[in-house]
Amino acid sequence: MPNSFRMKATLVILVAILVRSVFVVAVDKGMVKVEVNPDSSDLLSFAYNLATGVGFAHSVNEDLPFSQPVEFSAWRPPLYPAFVAIAFQFSRNTLFLRMLQVALAAFSLYFFLRLGLILIGESAALISGLAFALYPPLIWYSADLGTESLFLFLLTAVLFGFYETGRERSQVQVFWLGVLVGLAALCRPNGLMLAPALALAIWLTGRDWRLAIRRGIVLGFAVTMIVLPWTYRNYRLFHKVALISTNAGATLWAGAHLRIEQGASLAEVGYSQHQAFRGVSEPDREQYYYRQAFLILDHNPGRWGKLVLSNFAAMYALDPSAQYHGLRNRLIYSVSYIPLLVSGAVGFCLLRPRWRELTLLWGWLLTNTMLYCLFLSSIRYRIPTVDPILMLGTGVCVAALLVSSRGTRQC
Repeated sequence: MPNSFRMKATLVILVAILVRSVFVVAVDKGMVKVEVNPDSSDLLSFAYNLATGVGFAHSVNEDLPFSQPVEFSAWRPPLYPAFVAIAFQFSRNTLFLRMLQVALAAFSLYFFLRLGLILIGESAALISGLAFALYPPLIWYSADLGTESLFLFLLTAVLFGFYETGRERSQVQVFWLGVLVGLAALCRPNGLMLAPALALAIWLTGRDWRLAIRRGIVLGFAVTMIVLPWTYRNYRLFHKVALISTNAGATLWAGAHLRIEQGASLAEVGYSQHQAFRGVSEPDREQYYYRQAFLILDHNPGRWGKLVLSNFAAMYALDPSAQYHGLRNRLIYSVSYIPLLVSGAVGFCLLRPRWRELTLLWGWLLTNTMLYCLFLSSIRYRIPTVDPILMLGTGVCVAALLVSSRGTRQC
């Protein structure tokens, strides 16, 4: 990195750390109220049982995550609970856990700034980094004990790693990218969508199709090497195959139920996710919900179309539902997201001659969005996966406007 960029990037990272640290302290002391992540207690329960030597299990009573009895499970992907379990060896204080997520955000921003410098230049990268540092939804996730901060760290590491290695990346470099993709999948299953996006990018940016195929095989092997040991653990537990998580069926049903059936509510979805069929094994529960989802969809192309479009609208909503979100949070979200969406789209329009070089970015947007449009989607699934990509476009857009305004003044 040039020294001038290094100094400015360091300042942007320090701003991000300061803003997030103030916010998480305020949340921890009750000075700021945030909407509770319904998955947090379950994730902490898995982490506690891992840290205390019980194993990957969660409390049967989810209102008391550190209580007995426990249930060995594959309901959640393992990486975030494992991360928190390591943190528990030092402290179980929520402020400590949140500050670790501030650290993850700082490293994510570092990768993001380096990525921006490679792809869009110094000025645009700094503007994108400042957007990352001050974007309210990302600041909020530093205080939220969920998978978003860790996943964003892995996502930015993959994107930076791909572009930092250049066009003629070696098979060893591709292998380590596959390892990161496997870890991202064990953090959130949608991380698997990075694999086809990477394979497409390797194919379209390479000069030799035979070499591209070999690199694709290496990528697939590395991802498989990381994910399959967890799949084997699940098979040993249930004697049935569960690739990463056993809640995909419930998530598909939740999407079909909420988007298609009249009178559906989040309370019913919460029941299916946390309380229903406790006496049934998780793979059997998953198959039950798959069958229920397909009954709703009824092999009807119109219903599938409605599911996809409704999920897309929910994921990219300009204004969150007033039924589930307070007015303050809705205003903050809309005021920060709408300008990002518009400027990001304009910026990528300006970059369209470089579409082949940027294959990994738009390939990730497409594969990630397609997955969530089939299952239950929400705003929180988009923010750590799509919005950072939009920020790169915002940097390009704003930098172009600044150059244009300088030229106008000189004239």
